[in-house]
Amino acid sequence: MKYLSTILRLLFGAVFIWSGAIKLKDPLSFADAVRNFEIVGDPIAPALALLVPCIEIVAGILTMLGRALWRGSVVVLIVSLVGFTIALASGWVRGLDISCGCFGGSGAVNYPLVIGRNIGLLAMGVAIVFLQLRKQRLYPIE
Repeated sequence: MKYLSTILRLLFGAVFIWSGAIKLKDPLSFADAVRNFEIVGDPIAPALALLVPCIEIVAGILTMLGRALWRGSVVVLIVSLVGFTIALASGWVRGLDISCGCFGGSGAVNYPLVIGRNIGLLAMGVAIVFLQLRKQRLYPIE
């Protein structure tokens, strides 16, 4: 139990570094994926296609490093996951047949699977926060 928060933090950060790197490798495809959600268009979609992966990579690195900024980076990634999940649910409800672009995939999205994965990642992020809060209450910094 002592190292659970660290292990979760490393895994959580690594997932987002990987996800961001894949998106940055092909920003045009990711911009198309963003457009396909029919939530934002140009010029916002291409800007998001460059900004989101950079945020994921930086926040993932800070999460893994475990220094002063990692708590904020975990919160940024949790908020991002909530936004991604809402966008996916919106696409599903509207019957869109799209690729989410989350991990570089190009096939049609399996909504229940991707939303389930996001919920699992959200649970991991929330667990990291709660484990850290618990640790701080037990071992307050003076």
